[in-house]
Amino acid sequence: MKNAGKSFYIFIAILLAFIGWGGFNWLRFLSHGPGLTGSSDVVPWGIYISGLAYFIGVSAGATIVGLLIHAFGRHDYEPVGIRAILLGLLCIFGATQFVLVDLGVPFRGLKVPIILHNLTSLFLISSSSYYGFMAILSGELYFSIKVATGKASERDKKMAKWLGIIAVPYALWIVHAFTGSIFGVVKAREMWNTPMLPVHFVISAIASGFAMVILVAVITSKVEKRDLLSNETLNHMGKILAFFVLLTLFLDFFDYFILRYSAKKEAMEGWHILTGRYLPIFLINEGGLILSLLILTFKKGRTANGLLLATSIIQVAIIAYRIDLVSVGQLAPLFPGMGELYYHPTLSEISVALGLIALVILLYAVLSKVLPMEETAPEPVYASRGLGKTLWKKNKKRYMEVRN
Repeated sequence: MKNAGKSFYIFIAILLAFIGWGGFNWLRFLSHGPGLTGSSDVVPWGIYISGLAYFIGVSAGATIVGLLIHAFGRHDYEPVGIRAILLGLLCIFGATQFVLVDLGVPFRGLKVPIILHNLTSLFLISSSSYYGFMAILSGELYFSIKVATGKASERDKKMAKWLGIIAVPYALWIVHAFTGSIFGVVKAREMWNTPMLPVHFVISAIASGFAMVILVAVITSKVEKRDLLSNETLNHMGKILAFFVLLTLFLDFFDYFILRYSAKKEAMEGWHILTGRYLPIFLINEGGLILSLLILTFKKGRTANGLLLATSIIQVAIIAYRIDLVSVGQLAPLFPGMGELYYHPTLSEISVALGLIALVILLYAVLSKVLPMEETAPEPVYASRGLGKTLWKKNKKRYMEVRN
């Protein structure tokens, strides 16, 4: 693999250890059933569904980069263009794996939509949309790599452009909004039953997905010891990210405000669980978003180091939101006399989730070494796309080596 040193292989070995640990416990679930997890017949959804919601969000949000490049002419984003596509593709793959693990026997998932095709089911619409999204991202990745290696025809360039633009409305409207609708249409769950939940899903998806692309770009720059993006580009990305974090906080506030102010019995039960047993996770969610917004408000927070901190905090905060939404939404009793409901993920359950996360990271780490991640264009073309002569000079030797 290109530019792979000893530390890279150590990192891969660590990821393989997590994958092996999670795979072993997943095989135990297949043979012993879901009793080894913290879920039950009254709380059937746990961290696997939280993982599904998180990874779909990151996948959908990552497509924003392609839209900025192709629709708004931000060619200075091009060094992370292919990385964003690859992230989106691997994250939607990771989301499907969380679903298959949650199903118990993964082959059940293959029945959709071939055997299980109830056209009125949001599960059918949402799960079937994943196939289309993976097809769009795979096509975009293929044509973008052809463009990056200088092997693309005019038709290939148009395909890369239009797939990059189409991916955004498909990801946000068809894939992620309908995933939010699965929760929003459940009338029995006061915390879920709101038409604003699909919108909330979409905005938090953009925040987490765009933040993940920035995080990967900054880490890549530090590991490879080169400037992948200019300071001006990082500053611009930080401003866009701050806007979507602010929108996420706005939706969070009114979601919880209405839940509390309604004073409905079911709503109050959810609120007391959220601010009681789940208070640490609630504070991580809201406190993390507020802190990241404060960091991004200052210019130093939109430098490489500031963005590294802010985007890391955003990922943790959005994960906490997904956990709160899925778990707390189920813990309010549906019937009188049920008593308090509990969900505590077991270590084996957590290991499977960590194994799936490690699998996604492993695939990205390997594929980013194997596939061309950036355009290998000569100096005039490179400079004309807004990337600047300074950035070109810093990376000229590497680009010419790859090109030759």
